[in-house]
Amino acid sequence: MSERPEREIQVPRGDRMEGFDQDFINRIKTGFKPLFVRNPLTTVYQQLPSAIYNVKPGDYQPRSLMLGFAWGLHFFLLNNIGLEDLHCSAHMASILSRNPSITFENYLAAMNGLRREIEACHLVKPKVDITNLIVLVLNCCQIIDLLLLFHEGRLTSEVDRICSSEINTWWVDLLLIMNQVPFFALQKMYDMVVGDHHNMAAQQIPSLVDLSLHFFEQFLDLNKDLAPPLESNSIHHLLHLVHYYLLPQNNPPPSPPSSKKPSHHIRLIRESIPSARRLKEVGVRFRAKNDPGFSNITFHKGVLQLPFLRIDNNTEIILRNMVAWEQCHFNVGGYFTSYCIFMDYLVNAVEDVHILQNERIIEQRLGSEEQVASLFNGLSTNIAYIAYENDFLLGLYRDLNNYCGNRFNLWRAKLLVDYFSSPWAIISVIAAIFLLLMTAIQTFYTAYAYHRPH
Repeated sequence: MSERPEREIQVPRGDRMEGFDQDFINRIKTGFKPLFVRNPLTTVYQQLPSAIYNVKPGDYQPRSLMLGFAWGLHFFLLNNIGLEDLHCSAHMASILSRNPSITFENYLAAMNGLRREIEACHLVKPKVDITNLIVLVLNCCQIIDLLLLFHEGRLTSEVDRICSSEINTWWVDLLLIMNQVPFFALQKMYDMVVGDHHNMAAQQIPSLVDLSLHFFEQFLDLNKDLAPPLESNSIHHLLHLVHYYLLPQNNPPPSPPSSKKPSHHIRLIRESIPSARRLKEVGVRFRAKNDPGFSNITFHKGVLQLPFLRIDNNTEIILRNMVAWEQCHFNVGGYFTSYCIFMDYLVNAVEDVHILQNERIIEQRLGSEEQVASLFNGLSTNIAYIAYENDFLLGLYRDLNNYCGNRFNLWRAKLLVDYFSSPWAIISVIAAIFLLLMTAIQTFYTAYAYHRPH
């Protein structure tokens, strides 16, 4: 057998390798990208982890309102930088008319002054050139004008036909994680627009936070009056603002990430709970909570209380983007993540949906219970990150499982189902007890008459 000749290995010379196609190597090198690492400085995410995004990409993509460098620039260039073709140019004109002392160039200069902050907060660092600055100014003016028109009650077809007819789509687009504009940029523009209240419709101009909350509370049940105020300089973007005011206020604030317990930050094995049908079989009762707030779920003395949820075509989109925000960013808690995982366990089939509907915990407008069950079953797909100390429902899982494993609860539930599940069953049990009692009395007197002394 002949020996295999040894392969000759070329030694690198400078930046090139002898015998290799350097152009091919360079094309490979351009595809090298850093891992998606959670960074506390990053707040605007133009892309998501593929495991999350690929489950349902359409739920993270804007349908009408394209904002930020991920979508706005594409839309901008698609129109060949022809402002006469852009819908947002009308809002730009409206903003310029609100404070004529501020020019378009002034707004560009203001955004240019925030160049470093803008670059720092994006996951993929953008090249903040003149085109990107124009896109950002147009985006900010479009959002601000939309909020102001809504606040002033002037969002009508006479003012803006497209905007007024698509408002139910736009509010969802404003909450997509990949469609966000830095709040500090919005705040800077808003301060310039309102200025000294020149030519404004109202004498008292609300803050940008109040203006935003007034808009979104028409579509979502916000804890605006219960939650501690969130200061403008601590808000990352509109998604962060709404996320905060959708949280239950009786839960502790999320803990900052701890470097001492790195193993607790990824939980590959979670506790589970039985489905709603199984819980009902062992005697758990379901009640709807009046207090708003996702993950505001409690279990006490056999009663499981959940917040009311109206399910429509936008529910899944909002939940997915709230979960994505928690998955990507530090120190915003895991409320929505915990809620979606909990509901995935609770709802496995149509029977589980019926139970929650009958107790008025959910109101579905999708058309069928099968769609609702499918929605909940898919929300926690590929969700692998929950900070252990921020999983607010861990105690609830244990309490429910302990309750289900208690033999007394099982026997009591079986007794209630078998003998007290309907009025006729209750009447039959009462009749049987009455007959048994009469028989016992008759037997007693018969025995007593036989044995009593004469």
